[in-house]
Amino acid sequence: MIRRRNGSRRALGLILFWGLSGACLTAAPLRLVGSDLLGQGVTDALKSFAVERGIEIELDLQGSLSGRRELEAGSAQVALISASPGDADLPAEYSWEPLGYHVAVLWVPRELSLSQLSYDQIREILSSDTTGARKRWRDFGAQGEGSSRVALPGKVAEASGLSLALLQHKLGILVNPQLTSDSAGEAAQNNQGGMLIRAFRPESDDEWETVAIGVNQTGRAYQPTAINVHGGDYPLSWPLRLAFRRNEVESLYPLLRFLLSEEFAQELREVGLVPLPETVRGERIFDLERL
Repeated sequence: MIRRRNGSRRALGLILFWGLSGACLTAAPLRLVGSDLLGQGVTDALKSFAVERGIEIELDLQGSLSGRRELEAGSAQVALISASPGDADLPAEYSWEPLGYHVAVLWVPRELSLSQLSYDQIREILSSDTTGARKRWRDFGAQGEGSSRVALPGKVAEASGLSLALLQHKLGILVNPQLTSDSAGEAAQNNQGGMLIRAFRPESDDEWETVAIGVNQTGRAYQPTAINVHGGDYPLSWPLRLAFRRNEVESLYPLLRFLLSEEFAQELREVGLVPLPETVRGERIFDLERL
């Protein structure tokens, strides 16, 4: 309880700091850099926030690699970085925590009644080798109408730009480029009842449903919910990281709070990312007050 009260005092101090120091903002605009996969909606939301708060923010979302370099060089204060597997962490003086996640989500027709797939099963369905006999959906656990159909992949609807690359990296395969598509509508139309690869999880769909994914066939499989993705249980994901210097949290506090808000989380959903669970975002805001 004592720590929480101290945290509240810290938050009040940060709010007062910003309320009393607005005049200095125009002299030193904040620079936010990073991933070019976030879309116009994210850019517009950040611009609207800057106008509403009277903060001058320079946006340069041209790429994660260049954004990271600018942050480390000191020419940017905040970076949104779509981290790739094998990327080294930033030094300890930086906060380098996930803000959301790029995901690859597999959809199948509801009529199949197929609840889950393993990595090996996905590899088999996506295989471009047509020399052997194709299995049917019932061989992968489907129990509903259409389970006697041959199990085929559909087209890829690339909403975030990373779903296909993510899937290929995690499974160690190359997907036939003819399986790609520019739109979800085209993918569904040409799919013929097969499996779709998409970059987000829908709220609801009458004809399609997401499949739980397991690394192996004997282990547990998980749906791409925010809790499962953030907890590391849903395996087909890469983090979008929020990076900044820990000793600059006071000058960045309102912007960081906005990036952790439900409003910004909704913008991430719109571009196909899975945001942090609400409770985790609340904890991150509290952590800001202790940096």
